[in-house]
Amino acid sequence: MDEQQAVVAVAKALDRIPEENFTAWPGGWPDQIGMALVDAVFSIRAVYKTKDPVKGVLGRANSFLDAYPDAANDLECLLSLGEMRIRKVMGNGKTVGRYKSECIIEAACNFLSLTPPVRTAAHLRALDPDHKRAYTEVKGLGDVTYEYLTMLLGQPGIKADRMIRGFVDAALEEQHLAPVKAETARRIVAAVHAAERPDVELQKFDHAIWMYQRDLPKGAN
Repeated sequence: MDEQQAVVAVAKALDRIPEENFTAWPGGWPDQIGMALVDAVFSIRAVYKTKDPVKGVLGRANSFLDAYPDAANDLECLLSLGEMRIRKVMGNGKTVGRYKSECIIEAACNFLSLTPPVRTAAHLRALDPDHKRAYTEVKGLGDVTYEYLTMLLGQPGIKADRMIRGFVDAALEEQHLAPVKAETARRIVAAVHAAERPDVELQKFDHAIWMYQRDLPKGAN
């Protein structure tokens, strides 16, 4: 497939997204690696925000921050809490059959085992392959949520999850083009951002598409 054709198709679909979506990014967890890790892992195939402010991933994450503020930007402190205390606040969510709380503990341990260790947000370098591997070698975690982790910490990025891919694939289908894999979807969205909305920060652009796709009625595209 000609990727430029795909960029044109997705840019055309961008017109459907309400303008207010582009300013709706909740802000992430800049300089709070513990909170970013909890959010990134528990966001996997989960409802992020609900009308009830204490439910959903975001509501539970805020409760976690209130309960354990010392763990917000300290993976050693987060690790010392143990899996059960994380699960008690964040819930029993699983990814590939594992409790997400277990994945968080393993990822934190991996980050702390690096030389030099990654303990705070200031230590994490998004493009360092060792840092990425410390996260993605945990069973149940992968490239997409690693990028989301770095986005939550304030780095520009695109989380090419099922919402972003759904938007891209629907736009391509309308133009009789084949669906694409996650990495290709990521490149297409980045190219559309650069061409159409460079005025919007990349993570806000990503979130605008994500919100639009999330709010579509089931079966609609």
